[in-house]
Amino acid sequence: MNYRKIIFLFVIMLFSVTAYAEKVVVIVNASNPQALTSNDIKGIYSDNVIQWENGDAIKVYDLPVKMKARETFSQSILGSSARSVAKDWANRKITNTAKNPPKTKKERLVVASVKKKANAIGYVSESAIVGKTGVKVIMTLK
Repeated sequence: MNYRKIIFLFVIMLFSVTAYAEKVVVIVNASNPQALTSNDIKGIYSDNVIQWENGDAIKVYDLPVKMKARETFSQSILGSSARSVAKDWANRKITNTAKNPPKTKKERLVVASVKKKANAIGYVSESAIVGKTGVKVIMTLK
C-alpha cells in the first residue's frame, strides 16, 4: 500500500472518530418516580433545588471536569463549559454558599452510587449503563 492511501485512510478514520459523539444520559435510581425536565435538572445542578418532591435530600453526582460527558452535560443543561461550572462550584465552597455540592466520581462509581441511593441523580456516557440494572434514564443528551 502506498503512503497516500495510508494517509487517506488515517484521515477518514480521524474524521469518523471525531464526528461520533457518544450520548450522555441523566440517571436516577430505578425506584425514583420523578419525571424531570431539563430545567429541573438545571435547578438541581445549579444548587437551586436540593430536595425531591417528597422532601428527601438529593444526592448529586458529577463527573471529573476533563471528561467529554461532563462537557456535554454542562453545555447542554447548564449552558456553560465544564471548567466554568467547576470554577463556580469552587467559589461557592470557598464562600460557604454551596447548599448541596455534587460529589465528583468516575462513571462506574456514579452508576454504582445512583443504583445504591434512592435519592441520587447523576449523568454518564450512555455506554456506562449498558447492561446495568437499578438505574433509569430520565434524559438523553447528544
